[in-house]
Amino acid sequence: MSFPTPEEIKSIATSCGYEERREEIASTLFFKDVSTPHHHPTLMNVFYTTRGVMTKISHPKSGYNQLWRSDAYDSIPSLVAIFQNPRTHSGKGYRTMENSVRGCANCGELKERGDFSKNQWRKGPDLSRCTHCVIQQPHPDKQDEITASNSSAAAAAAADG
Repeated sequence: MSFPTPEEIKSIATSCGYEERREEIASTLFFKDVSTPHHHPTLMNVFYTTRGVMTKISHPKSGYNQLWRSDAYDSIPSLVAIFQNPRTHSGKGYRTMENSVRGCANCGELKERGDFSKNQWRKGPDLSRCTHCVIQQPHPDKQDEITASNSSAAAAAAADG
């Protein structure tokens, strides 16, 4: 099964009345519905490598909030349906920010948000490392600094001795 390419996603968004609102970052496309009021526009982020979608919409009872979906679409028609009706409940991958998951950049395991420090989670997908990996293995750049520091200290001690 083939999934929509970034170019196909952009074409779908345009045909449904959306425009790109910023440049692509980390396999994520950012769109804004140009037909909604400017004070609460419908926003949509499409994570095309994971097929996740985040919609930010004005809800009649809850106000302006976000709806996160993992594996939200499996074809062009299912993605078109989300763009045409961002409130649509597909029954696929609904999640809240609290039960978010991502892969650890070090061990590759899919882990819950609580398995990452706030600092690591902020680094984003493909960069964040789970707490276990941070404790077990310092970051490679930091490890080089530690090794260099230890070598300098050993050389200084040998010169003093």
